[in-house]
Amino acid sequence: MKNNIYKLLPAFLMFCFSMISMSGIGIAKDFIYAPVNNALQIIDCSSDTVVKTVPCYNDYIVGAAFSPDKKRYYLNAFHSIYAIDTKTNELADTYRFSSGLSKVDVLGFAVSSDSKKLYLSCSIVKKKQNIPKLNVYPPQLVVYDIKQKKMVKNYTIPYGVMGAAILPIRNDENRLILGGLDFSELNMKTGKVKNFFGLLNPEKGNEQRNLLAIWNSLTPGDHGIFSAPYYTATGMGYLLIDTKDGKTSRVTGKDVFFEYSTVISRDKRYLYAAMDELVKIDLRTGETVKMVHLERGTCYAVSLTSDGKKIYVGPGGNDLSVYDTDSLKLLGVIPLQADGVVAHRLSL
Repeated sequence: MKNNIYKLLPAFLMFCFSMISMSGIGIAKDFIYAPVNNALQIIDCSSDTVVKTVPCYNDYIVGAAFSPDKKRYYLNAFHSIYAIDTKTNELADTYRFSSGLSKVDVLGFAVSSDSKKLYLSCSIVKKKQNIPKLNVYPPQLVVYDIKQKKMVKNYTIPYGVMGAAILPIRNDENRLILGGLDFSELNMKTGKVKNFFGLLNPEKGNEQRNLLAIWNSLTPGDHGIFSAPYYTATGMGYLLIDTKDGKTSRVTGKDVFFEYSTVISRDKRYLYAAMDELVKIDLRTGETVKMVHLERGTCYAVSLTSDGKKIYVGPGGNDLSVYDTDSLKLLGVIPLQADGVVAHRLSL
C-alpha cells in the first residue's frame, strides 16, 4: 500500500502545481529592464545575468516607464519615445514629435492608466517659413493617443515638470499629479492646476523645500505608492503619493542623506534610497535601519524584486549592483555594455 502511495506522489504533486499555475497564483518571474546608450539590456533576476540585449535605438535614454498593462516599455530620449514590446522584447514603435518648423522636447512623461495614451511634459518652439523669429510656447502637457499617433489635447502647465514626476491617478482619469518647482495637480476636465506641496513656493508657515531629481521606481501590479526625498534648511523628509487615489503623506527622516531615487517595499514597511549610499528607512518612524556605502560609486535608480529580497541599485554608469534587502550586503555586480541612468523591474 505504501509503495503505491509513493508511486502516485510525483503525479499528485505535478497535478497540484498545474492547478496553481492555471489559477494564476504561480510565482512571478522578475526581470530588470535597463536602457543604456544605444541598447536595452534585460536582466533575469533569478540568475542576475543579462539575458537579452536589444540594440533598437541610437540614442541616450533619460526616462522610462512600463504601461500599466505590462505590454510596453516606453523609453524617453527627449525628442522621441521608443516603445518596446515586452512579449517579444523588440522595438514595436517610435514616436517622434518634432517637424521642420516645430521643435518639441519631451522633458518627462507617463502612460495613462488604460495604457492608451501618453502624458508628455513638453517644451515647444515653433517658427514660420522664411520669418527669422522663434515662438517659445509656455510649458505644455500633451495628451498623445498611442494608437492614432496624434495629440488629442494639451494644457498649459507650470515650469519645471521634468523626469518621472507625472503621475496619473488610477481611480480618476481626470486627475494628474505634476512634480516640478512644486507638486501640483492638473484637473484635465477643467484645465485648472493647483499646488498641494510647495517646493519653491511652500505653504504658509513652511520652509522652502528642494529635491535633487525625480526618479519613478513604480512597477505595474505593485502598491502604486510614489516616493520622493526632499530637503529643507533643517532636515529632510519623504513625500509619498498613492497613485490609486492621490492621497499624500509625509515622513520625516531622522538622518540626512543625499538621495536620488527611492523605492518602497511591497509590505510598505521600508523605504530604500540610493545615491552614494544605500539606505534603509523605517517608513513608520523615519528611523535609519541600516546604511552602506555603494562600492561602485554614485547610482541613480533602485528596483526591488517582487519578493522583496533583493534590491538592484543603478545604473549610474555601466553596471548594476545587487544587494540583500535585509542585511544590505552586496550580492554581486552585473556588467552592462554602456552607461545608463534608469532601470525598472517587470514581473511576469
